[in-house]
Amino acid sequence: MMQDVLGFPVEMDEPRDLRFLRRYGSPFWVRPRPDTGTLCLGMDGSQYGRLFLKLAGLPLSGMQFAPEQAAAALAAAMPVYETLYPHPALVKLQGHGPAAGGYAAIFRWAEGINLDPGAQFVEEQRWIHPDSPICQLHHQPLLTRLRMIDAVFDFHAFALQRGYLAVGFYDGNLIADFATGLITVCGIDWYRPLPALNDWGRMPGSSRFLSPEEYTAGAPLDEITLQYTMGALAFFFFGRRESREREDWTAGEALFRVAEQACREDRAGRFSSYVDFLSAWRQAAGRTVP
Repeated sequence: MMQDVLGFPVEMDEPRDLRFLRRYGSPFWVRPRPDTGTLCLGMDGSQYGRLFLKLAGLPLSGMQFAPEQAAAALAAAMPVYETLYPHPALVKLQGHGPAAGGYAAIFRWAEGINLDPGAQFVEEQRWIHPDSPICQLHHQPLLTRLRMIDAVFDFHAFALQRGYLAVGFYDGNLIADFATGLITVCGIDWYRPLPALNDWGRMPGSSRFLSPEEYTAGAPLDEITLQYTMGALAFFFFGRRESREREDWTAGEALFRVAEQACREDRAGRFSSYVDFLSAWRQAAGRTVP
């Protein structure tokens, strides 16, 4: 059935009372996510300004698991946001709690465009359409992109210091504001406390960012894994399409060597620590930009 959510149609298996949303203003953007069991809304109101609401536990059509599982997962993720709140690159959690028979998390709205290439365009268009996120990103000056990716790298160094490892990270976890050159990390619900093991066999996230150990049940997931993910992000920022070839790289030889080493299939061939990776990247960046 189709339910009206403050003017936006959302397909659900049964109706829910969502009038409580009015206290946050009016929605200007609504996106059902049956894959995660969440309803995402952009809200605008005079009292709180622009907010991003994530509501889990609704009976969205097409879900492959029970709504209460989605609600429990969102509730369990809140300590991650609270612990990592101080970092300036992380989306700001404003509040959370039970709502509409499920669970809601409220964030400050982050201006910009989500870098997930599939968020707005179909697969065959996502890399070539001039308005696609990847094309907009690659049209930014090199220095702007270097500053953006450094903020993401720095956030994950902070997360490691606070005892959390990125899990399920991909380009959809980033919102880039090209007008200001700022980038926001969001959607860190899957991040795990350390030490961590692969207990799924195939960990969540995009295959473009998954290390070999994230396909191997029982494998350790640690800062060596993280540098692979961040190296893959570097190829997303400075490569062409999904290529990791030198001829498709646009940020100089020194940075290519760092990204290539971080993304080696053999863990032993990567940097010995995330700190070493980040230090090598920043040194190479300093040599790349006058």
